[in-house]
Amino acid sequence: MIVFLLVFLLYFCSGIKTINGQPCTATDTIGRQNTQDKDNNDYNNEGVNAVLLNDNKYQFDCCGFISTWEIFARNGAAVPIDVKVQVWEDTGGTLWNLRGENTITANTDDAENVVTITAPNRIRARNNDYIGFYEPFGSVVTYGGGSRYKTTNFGSNQMSYDWNSEAQGNNRDHAIHAIIVASLTPVFTNLDDTVAVSNSEVAGTVLFTLTISDGDAEDDATQLTLANTVNTGSASTLFEYNSLTLEIKVRAGVTLTPGDHSMTFSITDPCGQSSTGTLTLRVENDPPVITSLATSNNKTISEDLTTETLLDILEVTESDPFTCQIDSTGVPFVIKTISGSSKYGIFLSAGASMDYDTQNAYVLDLSCTDTYDVTTGIYTVYLKRNNPPIINGLPLAIDVQEDSVVETTLYTMSVTDPENTAVTCSIPTITPSTTILFQKPSANFNEFDIVLQSNPNLQYDLVRTYRLDITCTDGRRSDTGVFFVNVLRNKPTIFLNLQNTTTVSSISSYIGQIVFDVEVTDPENDQVQFSMSCVPSTNSPFEIYHSGEILLKRSIEGEFVPAYDCYVEVSDGKTTTGPRSLTVHVLDINYVPVIRNLPLPSPLVVSENSPLAMSVFQVSIQDNDGADTHTYTMTSSPPDGILYFDIDSATGLVSTSATTIVDFEAVSSTDYTLTITVTDTKDYATQNLSLTVANVNEPPVYTKKSYVLSVNEGSAGTVLPDPGYLYTDEDTGDTHKFSMTCGSNVGYFSISSTTGFITLATDIDVDAAGSATSYACTVVVSDSVLTDSATLTINVNNINDNTPVFSNNLFTYYLDIGYPLNTVFGSAIATDADSGSFGTFTYSIDQTSLGIETFGIQTNGDLYLKNSLTSYGYGASLSFTIQATDTGSLQGTATVYVVIPQTTTTSTTTTNRYLTFWEYPANPAWVVILSVLGVFILCLPCFMVWKNKGSCTYKGRTDDYKERIREPSEVYENKEDMTKQRKFNLRWKPWMWFERS
Repeated sequence: MIVFLLVFLLYFCSGIKTINGQPCTATDTIGRQNTQDKDNNDYNNEGVNAVLLNDNKYQFDCCGFISTWEIFARNGAAVPIDVKVQVWEDTGGTLWNLRGENTITANTDDAENVVTITAPNRIRARNNDYIGFYEPFGSVVTYGGGSRYKTTNFGSNQMSYDWNSEAQGNNRDHAIHAIIVASLTPVFTNLDDTVAVSNSEVAGTVLFTLTISDGDAEDDATQLTLANTVNTGSASTLFEYNSLTLEIKVRAGVTLTPGDHSMTFSITDPCGQSSTGTLTLRVENDPPVITSLATSNNKTISEDLTTETLLDILEVTESDPFTCQIDSTGVPFVIKTISGSSKYGIFLSAGASMDYDTQNAYVLDLSCTDTYDVTTGIYTVYLKRNNPPIINGLPLAIDVQEDSVVETTLYTMSVTDPENTAVTCSIPTITPSTTILFQKPSANFNEFDIVLQSNPNLQYDLVRTYRLDITCTDGRRSDTGVFFVNVLRNKPTIFLNLQNTTTVSSISSYIGQIVFDVEVTDPENDQVQFSMSCVPSTNSPFEIYHSGEILLKRSIEGEFVPAYDCYVEVSDGKTTTGPRSLTVHVLDINYVPVIRNLPLPSPLVVSENSPLAMSVFQVSIQDNDGADTHTYTMTSSPPDGILYFDIDSATGLVSTSATTIVDFEAVSSTDYTLTITVTDTKDYATQNLSLTVANVNEPPVYTKKSYVLSVNEGSAGTVLPDPGYLYTDEDTGDTHKFSMTCGSNVGYFSISSTTGFITLATDIDVDAAGSATSYACTVVVSDSVLTDSATLTINVNNINDNTPVFSNNLFTYYLDIGYPLNTVFGSAIATDADSGSFGTFTYSIDQTSLGIETFGIQTNGDLYLKNSLTSYGYGASLSFTIQATDTGSLQGTATVYVVIPQTTTTSTTTTNRYLTFWEYPANPAWVVILSVLGVFILCLPCFMVWKNKGSCTYKGRTDDYKERIREPSEVYENKEDMTKQRKFNLRWKPWMWFERS
């Protein structure tokens, strides 16, 4: 058993190739080793031009290049002939991919043909690929018994194909094989290597570019796989590798750390042949360089400086972060970064105290370091001695008028400081003591104003001179000076053109108009102020400015005061002069018009729908200026009143609008206040006119004048569809009623007075003679007083409302048993009361009870024999139903009896005679019933005599006779009922013993 298993495993494993194959390490042959052994058969004339050899024998178990193809060409092949030898990849899905193909030429038939493939045309076959071939120009490759395969017929060259859908063949070895050779290993041509890198290199700098070599011409950069496999140091953080350009660069946002950083790379071809190489990047530090000390290594400053001051900027060249500091101790200086900058500066410390006489220079030791290296330097600060400020222009004296009232700068004093230091000045002493004089800084540097405050109340008679002792200092040294202020006596202001008179027109004047300009003079040229009062003083139209101009402050149009006396005073702040008078005469005084007949004691009533431009009211005015021209205007409350009422601007006549009717239902209010204004172009008068709009009844109006209704013929009481009347009535509260007339067609229709709906007042049958199908009517709507009308057309539709009726309900015929076929033996005529298409009908026979189709009926109602009567025999009585059906599927019927007499005659004529009493099948039954009834009737009198004990007097109930006489007689409701009864009376009666056929 164990031996059997071992043999089985060896056999099984011999047919399995390595699934995860390795790169080919030596030359190998894939396919049929000896192609000449398989020359038995070929695909000539088999409809096959493509073959996949999906057997392990033709499967590649390593990755390499096909260097040689060998095929055996069939005997009789049209050599030279091309064959496409192929390698197919099984993707595991539906489609197989064509890995590659070589077109080789078979030059000799019935022989082995060996073709060598040179680079770069070799196919790279991979693990588990299969050999195939495509013969587009005719059959070439032969085969014999053996392995698995698949065949198909390509219409053109295929880059992929669903070989899984093709049938699997199992017993053909094909005369083809491929010789595969190993691919060459790719290598780095410039590794291993070490590169020195400055730590100041910037991001993106290319430090090294890899170069590679591969002896296989088919391999290019897109087929080789390069990878950075191992990094040491900080290589992963500091450097980046570009797989497209093969460049190693400095990463963005990093600082290069001195030291060795290694990067190991691998290169692999598609077959897995690979090699590695290592690049060492040696980062070397660059110490900081203080470049600014070469050109700026000293500074001279004043000994007076105490605020923090930037003396110099240190320019340092260093790519790594660095710091700088002053190494000297006990000095009022510091090195720190400048605000808003990354650079370092040498600063005088805030609050520094320096004295030239004690130390006139400082030598500062400073250094900068990047943590790896330190760079030192020397910077010297020299002090400059301070000189005192100088007050320019003092002593000095200034004259001031005693009536000065505004703040006045008497003198601007300048101070010179040799070091251009900011100076402060003060007035420590004023003689005699006062607060009306002070100093303040001027707008310019080191200038100061000596100021007299506003309203100082100087009095020449009390103080004529003020002495100011002034001191100025630069904070270290100072200077002094004296300033004198002399007070001068004031002189009063003088009027130049008052007393005086002037005029102004009430018509042509305007607000702001200058009526008079008062002229004055002041010896000291003081600023003066005017004041004025007028008589009459109530609502005086004049005012005076401090410039002396007298102006109109309101309109004097319509003014009735003929003159004003105005009194003017002037003051220079110290002395007041006046008053002086100015008389102003008012010219062109106008009288205001007056509306005499408004307002009215009660509102004026205007009816709606009043005629356009109808006069409503005449405004009457009075104006003492007889020559004035007057203009009338009007406004309304509510505002829409101006739509309904107009005013004649020349006459003052109020009327209804010339374009808009007054509508009670449309106005916003029934009460209007018309504000009427009359003007004489100078003055105006205003009064109100009250109007009330009165309501007037208005008719309803059809907005649609024509309507059409449609109804089927039918019985009285049928309601027609809603007509959908469209009408309006401006009187919103009105109730409306409807009525109608239809000319001579009286009594056919009725109308609901409230809804306007139409109802059939009588039965309407379009089929009746003389009946109309359309009625023209007039519909009237009324508000009980006024009306409007519209036309209404009522169309009556013809419908199928009558069933076809035979002339008789029963037809009887005698036919000889030998009556000839297809011969008419009688006529059953039907009629239909409907007109038009509904009155058309067809005849048919229901003779299912007979078993066979014995009789027929023609389109005109004639009956004929279709099949022989001999099967029924003499004396037979046959019955069947005839039918008349109209186009609306209504159907009328009648019964037909056919009797075959018992006779030996051979007559073939139709017997058309009255039936004997006993020949009619139903009569014998009635005879029996009537006989029983007769016996009952004969016995009834005898029973009554016996019941009444031999008397013939009726002894029933007392009121029985009265009840009987009160029984209603038969009354026909209409002609239709009577017609139906008559038709019923004409029908067959069971006691009638014959009926004509």
